[in-house]
Amino acid sequence: MRETVSEEEDIWRRLDWNDVRVFLAVAESGSLNAATRLLGMTQPTISRRMEDLEIRLGAQLFRRSTRGVQLTEAGQTMRDLAAGMARIGGSIVREVAGSDKNYSGRVILAAPDGMASYVLMPALSDFQAANPEIDLVLDCGMYPGSLTGGDVDLSLEFVELASADQATLPIAHLHYALYASRDYLNTYGAPKSLPDIANHRLVRHSAFREQRSTWNRRAEAMGELVGANLVTNSSAAMVEAIRAGAGLGSLPTAIHSVDPDLVMLDIEPVAHPTLWLRHHPAVVRHGRVQRVKEWLQRTFDASQRPWFRQDFIHPREFGRYTKGPGDGRAGYVAARRQKSA
Repeated sequence: MRETVSEEEDIWRRLDWNDVRVFLAVAESGSLNAATRLLGMTQPTISRRMEDLEIRLGAQLFRRSTRGVQLTEAGQTMRDLAAGMARIGGSIVREVAGSDKNYSGRVILAAPDGMASYVLMPALSDFQAANPEIDLVLDCGMYPGSLTGGDVDLSLEFVELASADQATLPIAHLHYALYASRDYLNTYGAPKSLPDIANHRLVRHSAFREQRSTWNRRAEAMGELVGANLVTNSSAAMVEAIRAGAGLGSLPTAIHSVDPDLVMLDIEPVAHPTLWLRHHPAVVRHGRVQRVKEWLQRTFDASQRPWFRQDFIHPREFGRYTKGPGDGRAGYVAARRQKSA
C-alpha cells in the first residue's frame, strides 16, 4: 500500500467543486461583476476563490483588465473540462436521484379539469389505498397562481407538440359528441341535424380548439355561426350546466360511463382528439412517479374502457366491451341519489 501520493493526486483531493462552479460562471459570463449576479456572491469573494484556485492548480486561468477577464490557454482548457463536469453533474441528478424506488413523497400532476374531475377522481381512492405514502398535487391550470410553479412531474394534455426532451405517449382517445339532459330534451326537443342546433341554447368550452385536424368541419362551422349562450373555461362547470338543462354541449362519450342520465344526441360526433401523457424521461426513475404513471395508464386503459379507444364506439355499444354498465357509473349515480335524498 502506498504511503505517499503524487502532486496531481494531492491537487485533486483539495479541488473544490464549488470553486470549479464559480470559475465556470466567470468564464462564461466574461467578468466578475456578471458572475456576482449569476451566483449571488460578492465580487471580493469570487476574486479570492479564483486566486486560490489558480494557486492550487499552479496555473494562471485569467488575464484581468478593466474590460473584464480573458481566459488564458490553461483557462480555456479548464472551461471545457468544467463544462463537462457540469453536464455530468446534471446527468447524476437525472439518472441517479430517486433511483432507490422510494414509493413515498409528493407527485405533481397537471391535467384538464374535466379529466381530473370525472375520470381521475373516481379512481383516486383505490390508488390511495394501494399507495398511502404518496401525496398527489393536482393542478388543473384554472387560475394564474399555479400550485406547481411550473414544476410538473406528469402532465395530461391535448396539445400535440412537445419539446424534444419530453417523453410523450398517447394515453387515450376522446370522442366528443353533442349531449343534453333528459329534462332539456323533454322541454325543447332534440335537434334533428347540425343546422337545427341554431334553434337551441349552446354551452361551449373556451379552450376547445386543439388538434383541429380531428374536428368535424361541419360541426365546427356551425358552432362558429351559432355562438353560445354559456362559455366557460371549466369542463366540470360545462358538464354541470348541461346536466342542469342550460343547453346542448360537446362532451366526450366517456361521460356516459360516469353519468348515464346525459343523452348523446343522434348527430354525428364533433371531434376525436388524443390525450397525451408527458414527462421528462428521467422522472419515472422515482418510484412514486412511476406508480402514478402506471395508475394513469390503468385508468385510461382502452381495453377495459371502450370510450378511450382510437376507433369511435357508440355509447349504446359500451356494454359489449365491459363487464358491467361502466366504470364509475354506479358510484356516481349512488352519490347523486344520496345527495338528492
